[in-house]
Amino acid sequence: MNKIDLVVLRKNSFDWKHGNVFHCDENLSVIAKTVTQSIAVSEEGYILFVNDDQLPNAEMLDVQIEKDRSISAWYDVHSTGKLNWPNYIDFVSPVNYFNMACISDFSNILLHGFLINKKILMENTFLDERFSTVDSAMKEWVYRSIYCGVLFQHYKLEGIKYSEPKPIAVADQLRFIKYRFGTKWFLWCAMRSFKFDGFLKIKNERSKTVSNIDHSLWRETLLKNTQAKVTVLIPTVERYPYLKTVLKQLGEQTILPFETIVIDQTPKAERQFFAAADFSKINLKYFEMEEAGQCSSRNFGLNHSSGDYILFIDDDVEFESDLIEKHLKCIQYFNADVSCGVCDEVGAGPVPKEFTMIRHSEVFPTNNGMIKREILKKSGLFDLAYDKGQRADGDLGARVFKSGARMILNPAIRLLHHHAPCGGLRKHKARTVTFASSRQHITHFRMPHITELYFAKIHCSKRQQREQIILLALGTFSIRGGLLRKAAKVFYAALMVPSFFYKIYKRNREANKMLKSFPQVPTLQNKN
Repeated sequence: MNKIDLVVLRKNSFDWKHGNVFHCDENLSVIAKTVTQSIAVSEEGYILFVNDDQLPNAEMLDVQIEKDRSISAWYDVHSTGKLNWPNYIDFVSPVNYFNMACISDFSNILLHGFLINKKILMENTFLDERFSTVDSAMKEWVYRSIYCGVLFQHYKLEGIKYSEPKPIAVADQLRFIKYRFGTKWFLWCAMRSFKFDGFLKIKNERSKTVSNIDHSLWRETLLKNTQAKVTVLIPTVERYPYLKTVLKQLGEQTILPFETIVIDQTPKAERQFFAAADFSKINLKYFEMEEAGQCSSRNFGLNHSSGDYILFIDDDVEFESDLIEKHLKCIQYFNADVSCGVCDEVGAGPVPKEFTMIRHSEVFPTNNGMIKREILKKSGLFDLAYDKGQRADGDLGARVFKSGARMILNPAIRLLHHHAPCGGLRKHKARTVTFASSRQHITHFRMPHITELYFAKIHCSKRQQREQIILLALGTFSIRGGLLRKAAKVFYAALMVPSFFYKIYKRNREANKMLKSFPQVPTLQNKN
């Protein structure tokens, strides 16, 4: 039986035989001292916070702990169906999975019923005493912890009632933004909200230092299912030289694919003969489609697949020989449903800091992601609304996330994405200007595609939709380089602002029209 210390946030007395019992008020400084006291008595074990007359079953908690040792924190499921992050997060990250109402319940984690490994509290400061309420400080700690690699799991406490959360004070909202997103976004939120309460006081405050959680043991885990049936799914359009490299590298994998499905959508006149027999080592199944479409082709391939795991990759990538093995190890070690790798993109520079550590994932990369087949049965396949547009992977990922699947981002699982100059979404003129090119060229502007606006209408609030457009508009002024290049970009972008918003208006109307015909989400058929 694991040792679990009890921190009682009221004066109730409990007969608790599974660890020490501490009493404290719901006061941030008192809670901090109590946590320190618990750790001083013993650095091993867990802390459970409660404030009600009814205690959880200790044996049930022990089962939760033993079930998955990669998890560090457990929280009761008491979602109100509303998003309870500070509202100002919409000004910064409006279309993040963790910030979508009815998708993420991380924003509803309260201290009551919270079970945490003491090692996490030793490595990172717990509740920040500068917040005005325990609830505000808890939200900041949860968000901070997600991005330093703490893995959370929900469980159910029976017979507990929760009150509606109170609105978060303006000063705490600004603190949350400053600590988690930095001074630039703190200033932006103060201006966007027209709220300057406590601004002068908060501006010089610094966020608590954080240490990334060490999950390195996943590499040493012994893969149990070396005979795992992995289907590798690759849609392709006009990229035969790149595709042949991909197929060659699949044949060099330490764990070979159970099957490799290629859906060729190259125009018939330009199509090259592909002999599946030449790639028998990876059990190549080659299909042709007359009309190109990223969603229809992937759905077709999925319904012709028979693997228990699906690995999505693009036709213009390169990777090491242990790509499949790493994904399987990640799923096994973290008891995950989805393993999300990272792509090093030519010309895009290093990946952002938040993509350099193992953590819960808010992305679903169809150019480096593995998912259990059974999860696709719950979420459905790709929405055909995105067949010739962007955010198909984001939409499927949002539905997978909403289904309760555990999605793990693992930056050690990497591949190189070439962004080939032809084929792919460029075939539909949906990705002629990328984020990377907009930061490199003065005349390039990263305009939202119609399907990106449609995505926000499906998954986000009206406010989040609006803030997405505002942030995209501001992004047109960004460029890498010296002061002269930046000045030229700002000048040119300023001239193009009227055109930009006119195009947004037209595309937004088209996105609204799409809602009449979509979503169209097919279901996964049974194995062949």
